[in-house]
Amino acid sequence: MRHIYFYLLLTLCGSFSTLHYCYADNKSDLQSVRQSIADQEKKLAEQKKQRIKFVEDLKRQETAIAKLLASLDKSDKLLATLLQDIGELNPQINDLEKKQVTQRQILAKQLEGAFKLGKTSSMELVFAGQESERNERIITYYRYINEERQNRINNLKKIQDEINSKKILLEQKHQSQLALQQKQKEQRDNLLVNQQQRKKTISALEQSMQLNQQKLDELKENEVALQQQIAKAERESKKIAEDEAKQAAQIKAKQQNYNYNPTKDEKALMARISGIGKPNHILSWPVTGSILYQFGEPQQGELRWKGLVINAKEGTKVKAIADGRVILANWLQGYGFIVAIEHGKGDMTLYGYNQRVLVDVGDKIEAGQDIALVGTTGGQGNSSLYFEVRRDGKALDPSAWLKK
Repeated sequence: MRHIYFYLLLTLCGSFSTLHYCYADNKSDLQSVRQSIADQEKKLAEQKKQRIKFVEDLKRQETAIAKLLASLDKSDKLLATLLQDIGELNPQINDLEKKQVTQRQILAKQLEGAFKLGKTSSMELVFAGQESERNERIITYYRYINEERQNRINNLKKIQDEINSKKILLEQKHQSQLALQQKQKEQRDNLLVNQQQRKKTISALEQSMQLNQQKLDELKENEVALQQQIAKAERESKKIAEDEAKQAAQIKAKQQNYNYNPTKDEKALMARISGIGKPNHILSWPVTGSILYQFGEPQQGELRWKGLVINAKEGTKVKAIADGRVILANWLQGYGFIVAIEHGKGDMTLYGYNQRVLVDVGDKIEAGQDIALVGTTGGQGNSSLYFEVRRDGKALDPSAWLKK
């Protein structure tokens, strides 16, 4: 703050030539200058404190939005399953009811036939004593009819029980559907509230950072925080990386000495630690879209973009450009929800501004696998993906690896 003090003092005195005399004769002005400096320092401290609170609010709101979107996605799938079950149950019930009608018609005909034959009962035939062979056949016929009739009755009861069971299940499905739809409504209402709060927070954050120097300082802080997070993640995953490198070396030795054919898991391991290769434009893009900011373009002041910002629709699936292992998957100031994948040989890719992440730290990733959804987190205004390629800690132009 010394330069502020000197500038204010010089403003009061008017010129360098009168500065000495002015200082001697204007102790009250000096006190005023000191008070102005103190007020300015206090104001800056309050602004910084307020900005920290805004960033914390933004993180909380964007995390809540990500959880709500994940929950809505899950409930959408459950609802689709319920609707499919209901769609299958209705025709099943209809078929059973048609079968029930057919069985009742057959049983009615059997009863009608039995009534017509009922003028001569089976017991009368037993005691008649005449035409015994014919009577025995009729008695046997009666027994078959009774057995068939009983089977029909049992079958009808079974069909009725199945119809009742299906209707109970259908009602349960309908109730689950209504409950799920109500839950979705509540989730969407909460989502709307969080999105509105997020807009207010971003607006307040932008107002607190109107000065270019403040924006520049914020970007520098974000970059330092990212570097620290990456360094921490690399330290935590160092043991795993070393173990995988040893395993890969053993597999290569087997291949060279014994013409060994690696297993599927061994091939995947070797792919994970083999790096992303030379920058020869052969890897697929993480998302399809126009480039908003190129690597190396001015960002703010002396700062330049260390990656690409790719315009893409919110919710678009973000795909890993190569095999690797997730070492970072959380929310970070300025970058929102970020995923960092280690590919071996000092290579790493970063994917930021995501709506939410679909992977966890330690997950083994294959090229083309969905790892996140495009979003606006980190306080971004438009949906996009921030994409970096790093080799030995140095950010390089990602477009050199991606297909033209």
